[in-house]
Amino acid sequence: MNVHFKLLAGIVCLWGCVPGGVAVEPVSPKTADAFFQDTKVWDVALTVSPENYAALEPRNGRGFGADFEYVRANATVAGKALENVGLRYKGNSSFSTAHGIPKKSFKIDFNRFVKGQKFVGLTKLNLNNNVLDPSQIREALAYRLWRKLELPGSRTAFARVTLTVPGRYDKKLLGLYVVVEQVNGPFLKERFDTDKGLLLKPERSLAMPYLGEVFAEYERVYVPKSNAKPRLAKRLMAFTRLVSQADDAAFAEQIGDFVGLGQLAKFTAAHTVLSHLDSFLLRGHNYYLYLPKAGGRFAFLPWDMNSTFASHRSAGSPEQQFDLSVKQPFTRGQRFLERLMRLKSFRESYGGELKKLVGTHFSREAIGRDMAELRKAVEPTVREDEYSDYREFVE
Repeated sequence: MNVHFKLLAGIVCLWGCVPGGVAVEPVSPKTADAFFQDTKVWDVALTVSPENYAALEPRNGRGFGADFEYVRANATVAGKALENVGLRYKGNSSFSTAHGIPKKSFKIDFNRFVKGQKFVGLTKLNLNNNVLDPSQIREALAYRLWRKLELPGSRTAFARVTLTVPGRYDKKLLGLYVVVEQVNGPFLKERFDTDKGLLLKPERSLAMPYLGEVFAEYERVYVPKSNAKPRLAKRLMAFTRLVSQADDAAFAEQIGDFVGLGQLAKFTAAHTVLSHLDSFLLRGHNYYLYLPKAGGRFAFLPWDMNSTFASHRSAGSPEQQFDLSVKQPFTRGQRFLERLMRLKSFRESYGGELKKLVGTHFSREAIGRDMAELRKAVEPTVREDEYSDYREFVE
């Protein structure tokens, strides 16, 4: 785990040339699969009124958990014009770091104000500004690993984003963004064949606490993103009660009824090789839990991968983050992983996944090829992005 990877970045042109040198606009994608090509750079143009642009700023300060409000805006995404979409800022560190510049991260909600409006079947998109990533490809590279592992995770693309605010900006180039698929109904329907389950986005929940038999007590820590039907809510309570209160024998016997241990071992190993500490390993957040049906198993889904590759600023130097113990890549207090690692079967499964990763998808050769491909894709846009350091990008 002492191997260091220097990430670089680049872009794909959005304009082709027909014989005679006439530039033509590429065909707008018709499906989500056509849109989410992780080496593709799409044009995204945002237009916001001056009043709504001012209203994007959170009213409760700029710290962690800032309350972002949606405003009406127009967007053209990959050639598709959409009016009256919902637009808001997003992020914590990425938002604070972008203080004083217009290159903020955005979330677009296509049907916030126009019922049923979608883009290639999607209701939301995330535009992440990469201001914490000199390589510009870290997040796309991490999500690519998830797809190679055949684990459920968001798809990505890139975008060259412009902003128009009448009287202030006229098609102002904000630069290169990574586009990340939202974990919501369309995502869940495709991966799990149902969007009727319980979706949670735990926040600062290292211990995975049991909070009693009233679901309202779980909302602050487990942050439901869907309606909690009674049988689904009871399944969460039973799961957390097992983690928090069961003796070792009961835990070992029953935990496989609540989670797929093989998939979770792979999920944990991926976090370890990516040195992704701004996650359930250290902070108890930046992941989703999904329970497709009552009596089913919880699936763990990754989120917010911009601090992978030992780049979580509050977790020590990159050297310290890459020098993690592979036997315990998580902080003390992560009760769920602590208990799992006491199980011989889980330790062996996790260790086997680590070895496979280092020998295949995370080998020097494999990572090098992926980096080169993504770098070639985004380089032209990084070159013209005034909010990125091109010299640092190419070093």
